[in-house]
Amino acid sequence: MELEKHLIDLSNAPGMSGYEAPVREMIRAAWESLAEQFDIDGLGSLSALRHGVGDKPRRCVMVTAHMDEIGLMVTSIDGAFLRVTRVGGIDRRVLLGQPVIVHGKRLLSGIIGSRPPHILSVSEKKRYPGYDDLVVDTGLTERELKQIVPVGTVVTFDQQAVPMGNGLLGGKALDNRASIAALTLMLEHLQGRRHDWDIAAVATTQEEVGTRGGTVAAWHTRPDLAIVIDTTWGTGVGVSEDKGFPIGEGLTLVIGPNAHPKLFDLLRKKAAQLEIPITPEPAAGSSGTDGWAIQVSRQGVPTAIIGIPIRNMHTPVEVVALKDIERAARLISEFVCGLDDESLDRLALAAGP
Repeated sequence: MELEKHLIDLSNAPGMSGYEAPVREMIRAAWESLAEQFDIDGLGSLSALRHGVGDKPRRCVMVTAHMDEIGLMVTSIDGAFLRVTRVGGIDRRVLLGQPVIVHGKRLLSGIIGSRPPHILSVSEKKRYPGYDDLVVDTGLTERELKQIVPVGTVVTFDQQAVPMGNGLLGGKALDNRASIAALTLMLEHLQGRRHDWDIAAVATTQEEVGTRGGTVAAWHTRPDLAIVIDTTWGTGVGVSEDKGFPIGEGLTLVIGPNAHPKLFDLLRKKAAQLEIPITPEPAAGSSGTDGWAIQVSRQGVPTAIIGIPIRNMHTPVEVVALKDIERAARLISEFVCGLDDESLDRLALAAGP
């Protein structure tokens, strides 16, 4: 697999929360030759299972990344324009002027617009437009829109991924398609490798609207151990190192009540052996990832959360370093190949959960 091309394809694909089918089919095609068994649960999450060689009943480690992206939904037709609301946590500061795709009875290109600044009051100029101030302009008439765009139609960003300097890539939905790419690369690394445990790579749905896919996938997969890959804040303009993490310089590993302390230690030690830079990422409560749901599934699942730093999170122009994706894939593939019959017992003997 050529990582940059794979990530560009993933980024460009539509797959808003609750409407992930197009990107799921792309992921399924990429994983087809990399696992022995595939399954789609009732909420649409895709699971790819690689069977281990240990004695049955075998333990299972679930490695997950959510595939859904943030977007918009049509709430009404206002003359020749579409009124919309958000699906997921969009940074509305960047919405004005964005090109979009309206997924009606046929695809429509559109632009998000608002009133020009010349006619705004002084107070209106001091705030960012709210959703009531924004419209999607497709160029069609009201009559045409009513025939093509039902209320509830989804709207995704029309932003093509762009290769950048120093191995960076910018585009939409890199939260969390960057981690999906890491899962693909992990499955490639596992080809021809011996592992005692079953390994389930899971692309989950609806994380951006409440970790729903992770909740269902954990019950469906019934893992003994879970590793969640998601993105985290990268340093940049206005984001200092006490608020974010440098992109291209390594991964983060969540530490706090949402992460099993012994699993944290084992992954950090494995990263050190592989010379992969790891920075602890404190989370005093929820990590804001599928790990929050997976950890409390059934009788409880020891969970670790790996972060890939990105810039401009929850905008159509997120930026990630390919080398960090490669690091995540290598760390996880080496770690899961080292799991044995006593791994879970060693975690149970640890202090804490």
